[in-house]
Amino acid sequence: MGLDQYLYARKYISANNYSRDEEGNFSKEPNPEFVNIMEKSDLPLDINKYTFSGSAHLAIQVGYWRKANAIHGWFVDELANGVDECQEIYVPREKLSELRDLCKSALKEPAMAGDILPPTSGFFFGSSEVDEWYMEDLKTTVEMIDYVLANTSEDYDIFYQASW
Repeated sequence: MGLDQYLYARKYISANNYSRDEEGNFSKEPNPEFVNIMEKSDLPLDINKYTFSGSAHLAIQVGYWRKANAIHGWFVDELANGVDECQEIYVPREKLSELRDLCKSALKEPAMAGDILPPTSGFFFGSSEVDEWYMEDLKTTVEMIDYVLANTSEDYDIFYQASW
């Protein structure tokens, strides 16, 4: 038991590509990205035949923390209005950059780290001390965010979710 934290990149993929020809007529063609995903799944390609247009959401876990309670507290306070119910939280890219910058500031000023990103206490959230584990969580967070931002296109939405 304890605080497990996940960062996901999620992309909406339409089952079809729509276009209009020179006369203004619409055409609908299967989206090759959707077809590729469905062919790799164990679902039939026409699984969406009872939907209006069909789609898929590709969700990939791109980050993980364990008991990084200061990071968790920041997500909850900044993006979930202080509500902590293990819900999925949308993370705009600029807010992810903001968290990275806060971690960098705390790493540069260790004496102020607890004020910059205060530890959050909770049931099985781990230590609330600003110690070597806390600082390592900040380093990992900077590296993770840099990697995620550099390697996910704007087509992907970022979400945070914790489990405890």
